[in-house]
Amino acid sequence: MNDITKEFDVYKTIVENLGEEIFITDGDGNVLFVNPASIEINELDIDNIVGRNVRELMNEGYFSESSTLKVLKEKKPVSILQYLKNGKRIIATGVPIFDDKGSISMVITSSQDIDAVNSLLETLDKQQQEIYSLKKELSEKSNYETIDPASVMTKASLEKISSLDIPILIYGESGTGKSTAARHIHFSGKRSDKPFITVNCTSADPDFLEKEIFGYEKESGDGNSRKITRGKLDFADEGTLVLNNIGYMPRNIQAKLFEYIDTGKFKRAEGSTDVKSSARIIALTGMDLKELSETGMFLKPLYYRLDTVPVRIPPLRSRTSDIPYLANQYISKCNSKYGTKKIISKDALGILASHTWPGNLIELDQTIESAYIMTDGPVIRGDVVHDVIHGSTKREEDTEKVYCSDIMPLKEAKHLLEEHLVKRALGVYKTTRKAAEVLEVNQSTVSRIASKYQK
Repeated sequence: MNDITKEFDVYKTIVENLGEEIFITDGDGNVLFVNPASIEINELDIDNIVGRNVRELMNEGYFSESSTLKVLKEKKPVSILQYLKNGKRIIATGVPIFDDKGSISMVITSSQDIDAVNSLLETLDKQQQEIYSLKKELSEKSNYETIDPASVMTKASLEKISSLDIPILIYGESGTGKSTAARHIHFSGKRSDKPFITVNCTSADPDFLEKEIFGYEKESGDGNSRKITRGKLDFADEGTLVLNNIGYMPRNIQAKLFEYIDTGKFKRAEGSTDVKSSARIIALTGMDLKELSETGMFLKPLYYRLDTVPVRIPPLRSRTSDIPYLANQYISKCNSKYGTKKIISKDALGILASHTWPGNLIELDQTIESAYIMTDGPVIRGDVVHDVIHGSTKREEDTEKVYCSDIMPLKEAKHLLEEHLVKRALGVYKTTRKAAEVLEVNQSTVSRIASKYQK
């Protein structure tokens, strides 16, 4: 096979595999070649096309007009809108090829299905809208929400350190909003338009975690090169890499992370070449890393690198003034999600405020949604919230406990409590004598309190 034949085969392979239609005629309009895309778009019978003249094909209705004929007539490139026999619309562009004498020796026409292109554009537009919505949602979720005075200071600290290109360590119990705080730092700073990537360090397989963070290299099948798989540090370049539950990270990976923070370089698993990345590290933990470093379970140099600007997210039980605010935020989310309109009662907020919230924000969010679903009317009542938190079987036992749904003068609270207890005792035991015995007061005291609320 000579060089010319090889070159021809190469070009033929390229043209036959193009997604774009290629239709070639000679200088008289006789079809010399059509590629598979042209056959598919035009729904042509190749055996009935090659060798025929485009005038015949046009007369038989294969296409409304011919770009080839216009090129032959005008002797210059031409683009036209064609309607095909099968109902499709295409944009056809014909280009003349001249011989040494200045005559047209060939016309090469390329075309694209307009409807397919429009469909692709619509798909891309839809994807762009989805990406915009996801970015908007992520941006909205990035705000660390609080009105509690102590937590407001925490929020101010998050915004202050957002512009600093240093590692950040965020402490907090599970569900307190450490991930939200990390997003707040990222989206409040100069990296907000760069990647924001999270890795969970609780992976049971240390090798997998190393490859996930740093990527890996391995020899290709031919043994002459190495295949490179990028890790999260590569993808987070110029952005933020969040390492959740960093206290679970194995020591060998801690050492690699320390090297990266110290030098801005790392090696992929099974690799030997230094790789650069400018990702900012934000580490999240619910553990006492200082104590772990003292016992040797956490690399002490890495602890000091991360703990330069520690941030502590308080648990929900210590920021009770946030509970009504957050509860209403979650109810608004449910209103949007379920397409209804509900509010929460004062007594329900009182029950929420009296709970210790071991699951913090996640538990509060789930409690609100469960109570929302269980409520048929427009108002989420206290008994529904109580049942969600404690279970209906414990209601009678737990309602014996005293809680206050709002701040009020102690004197007023005392009168309300007396009234409530006397009403309940009389409702159960019927007589002032028995009620007084159970309440461990004089019968006259019960009679006096009862006479007040019966007026």
